[in-house]
Amino acid sequence: MPKMVLLPKLTMALGGYIRETVMPYSNNEAEAFPYRNVIVGNPTDEPIKIDVPAYDREWVERHRELGLIVVPVSVEDDFVGLFNMVREKVNRSHMVNRD
Repeated sequence: MPKMVLLPKLTMALGGYIRETVMPYSNNEAEAFPYRNVIVGNPTDEPIKIDVPAYDREWVERHRELGLIVVPVSVEDDFVGLFNMVREKVNRSHMVNRD
């Protein structure tokens, strides 16, 4: 699977790195990704490799286990508000780690 490096203290949206359709798969072979976007923040001091594109529901949990802040975004959600929330969490973790 392709990887992308998420640099330390970086927040980004993966909207362009999501598999939205299940074509050309058969009916039971694949499930559509349930989110419109995923916001990912790296609060650590190390770069972390993430899998792209996001294919399935388990993607979110697998990447949380790496120490990332992962917030799925649905159609009804306030994208800008959620992005700012994740960015603030990443920034606060940076301040806590410096003290």
